Amino acid sequence: MMNGALSRQTPVIVGSRSHPSPLLAEGLAQFPLYKMKEAGASLKFCLVAEGKAQFYPRLGPTMMWDTAAGQCIAESAGGQVKTLDGVPLSYHREDLLNPFFVVSYL
Repeated sequence: MMNGALSRQTPVIVGSRSHPSPLLAEGLAQFPLYKMKEAGASLKFCLVAEGKAQFYPRLGPTMMWDTAAGQCIAESAGGQVKTLDGVPLSYHREDLLNPFFVVSYL
């Protein structure tokens, strides 16, 4: 289960330590307050599941095998993983490359 409700503090956003995204930097520039936490691999999903971060926007390439386990963890804890169109990330498709997505706990 998630670590309680979101606090009213500055949201924590997790991002890739080894694959910085110019699109993410551009998007975050629109928000006045946030804390950025860098983490590797599927740990970002876990930080959202634990309630230590509220958002993990992934605006870079990932494959199905990069995200499946992390998505299970986040969703089992009450989070959600949605494409930028707001559709849940699904694995019932032929293309192995994931679309951009956001992991969140709201």
